[in-house]
Order: sequence, then structure tokens, then C-alpha cells
Amino acid sequence: MDLIVDCSRKGVKLWCNGVELSEPDAKGDELSALIDKMNIDLEQVKRVLVTLGPGSFTGIRAGIAFCEGLCFSKKRTLHGISTLKALALCYNEKIILHARANLYYVGTPENETLETFETPPQTHEHLSIAPLAKLIDSVPPSNVQKANYMVNPFA
Repeated sequence: MDLIVDCSRKGVKLWCNGVELSEPDAKGDELSALIDKMNIDLEQVKRVLVTLGPGSFTGIRAGIAFCEGLCFSKKRTLHGISTLKALALCYNEKIILHARANLYYVGTPENETLETFETPPQTHEHLSIAPLAKLIDSVPPSNVQKANYMVNPFA
């Protein structure tokens, strides 16, 4: 079973085993409670995909830290992908996410930029993360999830 976590856009989006939960007012520190709300059996989760931004720095940091903790504790594989690239690949279109004021993140599968628009464009903040499930096989797992606490670094 796979778990997908997106905290880079407004709120928190979770997907697991065909079920998606989107909480637009939630923060990254509520991930554990949201996982409980979805009744996910974490013992069954073998791979975790987390979005890496661009977006809310605090949300991204909370999402990545939470996912790293999940993967470290039970030896799950952790996969990270750019939010813009993932959405562009899945929806096969140019993705626009609001950054601040009149600045917007614009992404395609090949390129990501920060652009200014005089007239606010239609953004893709609302897009579902369910299609990201098909990407998990193509995203190599992170190799920074192993640590050896048995070695004395001062010896």
C-alpha cells in the first residue's frame, strides 16, 4: 500500500489505497490526526511519496519531516517529487500555483519558473493528488533514511 502526502499547497492532502482526504485549513502538524481520521493501517504502508514544493516552506518542511519519520521507523521507502512536476506529469498541462502577491509558480514536466501576471490566472491549488500514485514507481527512493545510532561518533 502507498501513502501520498502533499503539504506544499493550501492545506493538507493525503491519499492512501484509493481514498483521498483534502483538508484546506489543516497544517502540517495535523498530519498524524488526519492519518488517524482516514483509518490508515500504517503497518500496510510500504512506500510514501511526499511533494517537495515549491510552496509553503513550513508546510513542506512539516510534510517531509513527518514522512521521513514514518519511513525511518518501519523501513518504508520514501519518495520525493516536485509538486509542479508531479501535477504537470499527471494532468498533462501547465500547472500554476500561487506564490505571493502577483507571483506564481509555473511548471511543466521539463521546467519550473516563478512568473508575474498582471491579471490573476486560474491556479491549480485544488487538483487532486490521487493521480500521483502512478508516479511512485518512477521516482527513485531517498537513500538518506538510514542511520546507525549504535556507533559512538566520539570514539
